[in-house]
Amino acid sequence: MLHNLEAEQSVIAAVLLDNDCLETFTRLKPSHFYAPAHRIIYEAICYLATKNVAVDLVTLSERLKAIGKLDAVGGNEYLTTLMDIIPSTVNFRHYVEILRKDETLRRLERAAASITKSLTQPDEKQKNFMEDSHAAVQYAERLIFDISKEDERQELTKLSNELPTVLNNFDLVAHDPAALRGIRTGYTVLDSITNGLQKGALIIIGARPSVGKTSFALNIVLNAALKSKAKVAVFSLEMGKVELVNRAICSVARVSLSRALHGELTPEEWSRLWDANAKLQNADIYLDASSSITATEIMRKCMRLKRERGLDLVMIDYLGLMGAPATGSRSESRQEQVAANSRMMKMMAKDLEVPVLMLSQLNRGIESRSDKSDSEPMLSDLRESGAIEQDADMVLFIHKPKTETQSEQNAHSRDYEAKIIVAKNRSGPTPYFKLQFIGELTTFMNPEDVTKNNGVASVPIPETKVQANLPEIVPLQDASDINDIF
Repeated sequence: MLHNLEAEQSVIAAVLLDNDCLETFTRLKPSHFYAPAHRIIYEAICYLATKNVAVDLVTLSERLKAIGKLDAVGGNEYLTTLMDIIPSTVNFRHYVEILRKDETLRRLERAAASITKSLTQPDEKQKNFMEDSHAAVQYAERLIFDISKEDERQELTKLSNELPTVLNNFDLVAHDPAALRGIRTGYTVLDSITNGLQKGALIIIGARPSVGKTSFALNIVLNAALKSKAKVAVFSLEMGKVELVNRAICSVARVSLSRALHGELTPEEWSRLWDANAKLQNADIYLDASSSITATEIMRKCMRLKRERGLDLVMIDYLGLMGAPATGSRSESRQEQVAANSRMMKMMAKDLEVPVLMLSQLNRGIESRSDKSDSEPMLSDLRESGAIEQDADMVLFIHKPKTETQSEQNAHSRDYEAKIIVAKNRSGPTPYFKLQFIGELTTFMNPEDVTKNNGVASVPIPETKVQANLPEIVPLQDASDINDIF
């Protein structure tokens, strides 16, 4: 196996020469040392450090003698030899990096052996690998991903160690409010509340059917991709790719989806449609419309996309349609399955350091409350709400106020003033704000972006000028290229 005995000896020698190296030394693990003798010495030094005992030849020798391991490491003669390995500790951190690199390569070697064994000598859980290539790929990618994240795992640190970073962040924001801004949603109040969608956040968008969950989330995706140049993965378990692209291009072009589908667009609307097409051709949006995809498959595809193309935002439509996780248990209730999927999506957001927008249906109970005139949703209305409430960093509800009469409901069913309720927000307030939904365009807009003409909501015509010289990437609608990624 890959190792460097000289680097291991040099790291130990540096600690014996200068105890200021102890803090970095104790952050290593026994597995960073290939030689068994060096692992024993490492653990003895860490023990002395925990007892606040100075580490030198005498104290180390006494500790090894006390646990009966002095002869196992080569005796006092070997410890004395270590002292002559390096003249100073100048290159100590370089030696530590060599140990970290070799340990990572050894883990990769073991992972490769494990993958090979799973195919040639599978155990009970791996017997399906020969029939199911996706399961085998998921297993292999999970092993590799765990290795890539291993070095990022945090050790216990004193709170005071983090204070300079926090104060520096506060100072940065004081001088530049956009310094720590996440991905902008395009909605003024929401961006003000969140300072943009933050890395690692799981954001739930909940509403009853036909209120506009998909439209709202897709609008955020389009704003993020076109205005912030974000790379976005969209998993649609309900709509097909063509239906999603229909909505996307008409929303960007500000033309009626219904009139486009019926061939009733004017020449000026066609011009806007082609401008929108040019913009979306240069948008980093990747679609997956698998109807029975599982949380594990979503994680695998996002890991691969992040590794190969980059990834800034994930949208999932919606939680209730995700397949059950492969736990090996057939007795799990639907609530337990949803809880597992919700938890996995939170883990993905944290591990990949991207915000995840996940849509969720609300219970029918919201429609049977005593106050039927305008029952606003609450956290308990989320289906299988316990797990979703717990995992979510933010929960947004889209509330469509009920109209007084059936005729008014019919007249305003497509255009309405939506109330966006921030029901949970780990990092800030939980207010509400209003957006205007334009049914023809399947688009939510800031109230200030909507003009009023004779009492009918309309939207300004967007700029038709398209940015030139944008980087060439996979077109939104090119399904074959998307399948190469996913």
